Amino acid sequence: MPTRLNVFTKISLLFVMLLILVLFLYTYSNRESVRVIEHEIQNNTRNHLSTFAESVESNIYQLSLYGMAIGQDSSIQELQRPDYKDIPYERVKLSSAILEKMNLYNAASKWHSTITLYFPRMKQVISTDYYAYIPYRENEFTKPLSQSWTYDDNRFVWHTTNPTTAMTNPVNAKLITKISFPIHHITMLLDQNKLNNKGDPFMFHPKFGLISNSSPDDNSKSILATLQSSKLPPSGGLRTTLDQTEYYVSYIQSKSLGWYYVDYVPMQQILRPITSSRNLFYASVAVLVVMSIIVLFTLYRSVQVPLLQLVKGTNRLSNGDFSVRLNYSARNEFSLLFARFNIMAQRIQELIENVYEEKLRRREATLKQLQSQINPHFLYNCLFYIKNMARMKNEKAVVAMALNLGEYYRYITRSENDLATIREELAMVKNYLEIQSLRLERMQFTIDVPHAILDKTVPRLTLQPIIENAIIHGIEPKPADGQIKIYASCKDITYTITVEDSGLGMSDEQLELMKSDLLKPLDENMGCGTWNVHQRLSFLYGKDAGLLYHHSSLGGVKVDIVWQDKTNK
Repeated sequence: MPTRLNVFTKISLLFVMLLILVLFLYTYSNRESVRVIEHEIQNNTRNHLSTFAESVESNIYQLSLYGMAIGQDSSIQELQRPDYKDIPYERVKLSSAILEKMNLYNAASKWHSTITLYFPRMKQVISTDYYAYIPYRENEFTKPLSQSWTYDDNRFVWHTTNPTTAMTNPVNAKLITKISFPIHHITMLLDQNKLNNKGDPFMFHPKFGLISNSSPDDNSKSILATLQSSKLPPSGGLRTTLDQTEYYVSYIQSKSLGWYYVDYVPMQQILRPITSSRNLFYASVAVLVVMSIIVLFTLYRSVQVPLLQLVKGTNRLSNGDFSVRLNYSARNEFSLLFARFNIMAQRIQELIENVYEEKLRRREATLKQLQSQINPHFLYNCLFYIKNMARMKNEKAVVAMALNLGEYYRYITRSENDLATIREELAMVKNYLEIQSLRLERMQFTIDVPHAILDKTVPRLTLQPIIENAIIHGIEPKPADGQIKIYASCKDITYTITVEDSGLGMSDEQLELMKSDLLKPLDENMGCGTWNVHQRLSFLYGKDAGLLYHHSSLGGVKVDIVWQDKTNK
């Protein structure tokens, strides 16, 4: 049967369930809020990075477009005319005009780049780099040119040819255009992008490393190591933890340069207000839980403990422990209730003790009456035996019976105690069996009782009526040799003494009749010996004690004397 919860436990469980529900709902709401904000942070970082990438790509596209269009300039086309080859003045004049146009483009462009024109057929070079002399080297363009921007010596370089088909074999080109710009322009854009958001943008290439802004954080190199160890798609983002701080890293690969535009933001720094609010809520809940525990403990001490004491006392009272008394030192309503309970328990105990004493007196009178019925029965059997032996001139049997009768009366009159040990009972039974074996020479007996139970007590004259019935009703009517076995066993506090005979035995109907007679009131048609033994055992040791009848393996009847001795262990 499941244990029923008391009211205090139910209230406590309800409080715990409500607290768990509130914590679950708040935690779920907080996580959803954090998830939404993190998603917005990631989108915002990607948007800023996309804007930065578009700005860089736009400038690079303009440079690339100018490099492709410059070959169509009329001055350059005119400079390549064969008739100008031998006119130095015109060549210098056209070269100055071309250089002026390139300088004007640089002045109008957002980025100051270096534009260099190579004329393979004329072995001439025109460049906007005033501080460097650039001679034409025939072995400089023997290999195919890269189709994209390349990185060399902190500069990005891009080549184009006229015609464009000469990219794979620059020797056949009429014009080779080289445009380069320093990484300073990208650094400036990185600085500008850093001012507009909370990130720390930089550019990354698995082979060449990184290009950072003017004031990079120390975490850039650590993030660079994370990026180099990862296989990055053209765009995306990842999370990484540095110095116990989580960062979101967003990256986009440049289609022109092949580098990655990278930006990262500390998630915890942005989520700090939400984290502070969450911690404040948990701290408030903790304070509330502590205060609730204090209140519950006070209620438990003031209400639940007295109620539990009262329930335990009531249970003990209902189980028959009328000596229970409740102690309560506090001065409140329970002190009055406990005092009334103690008065009630004392009055019930007095009434029960009076009734119990009266019951003991009645029980003792009944036991003495039952035992007085057994003594004459045995005396009648002994006297009839002496009479028969005297008629048969069996002096030895008469003397033995007389001595046995004297020992018997000495046994029952030497003490007022109605109980005897198994040792005393067996001594009397052995004497009785020896006398019967003298009378019946064909009868044998064995006694096998463990020494551990010889000092256990049973009512006087418990064994003698059973053995007497075995001889008279079992062995004597049977002409063959007879045998009686007496043995005992013990299991926990249950003791069993068994008497078996090899006599005529009984049918199943007769055994059932014997068992039912033990439970009926005594009448004139019933033998009083075994009935009195069964009744005395039941009175002394409870309803489970008494006699049990079975068929014996010797051919006769097997009688078990069973009782539980809870006081003499």
